[in-house]
Amino acid sequence: MDKQIVFDFLDEHKISYKKYFHEATVSVEDSKRIINIPDALGCKSLLVKDKKSDRYYMAVIPSDKRADMRGLAHYVGAEKFEFATAEKLNEYLGVIRGNVSPFCFLYPSSVSVGLLVDKKLTEVRVVRFHPCDNTATVSLSSVDFIKCMKFLDKTPIITD
Repeated sequence: MDKQIVFDFLDEHKISYKKYFHEATVSVEDSKRIINIPDALGCKSLLVKDKKSDRYYMAVIPSDKRADMRGLAHYVGAEKFEFATAEKLNEYLGVIRGNVSPFCFLYPSSVSVGLLVDKKLTEVRVVRFHPCDNTATVSLSSVDFIKCMKFLDKTPIITD
């Protein structure tokens, strides 16, 4: 997905944001080294699947937090999550590994994907994400992030 689609969406909905361009980041360590946005919580987004069904969810958590696949699954009545395959990332979100972002919900096939958001994202002032392209970063208020998700018909399930 082209990052310009994200910028256009934010502009269209009058969401205040800042954009930063940088070399590609493929890991949390890269992000820490390359992206320096003071007071913005770095976040990672993971496409996960209920091991016993075909239900998919995007889990958005602080970049330095380890994903508890059993703990997250319990929020939706599942036993355990597993990571989605590269094929499912492309099918449901239109991206490849390293480019998953809540803004992937702009992709038409994402309609059936649920949203889990770590409560820390709602407790900080500013959050930051890739705009579906790991050569850029978007920072915006946590309040505006939740507004964006509502514009995309995504009601987040808040997790610990």
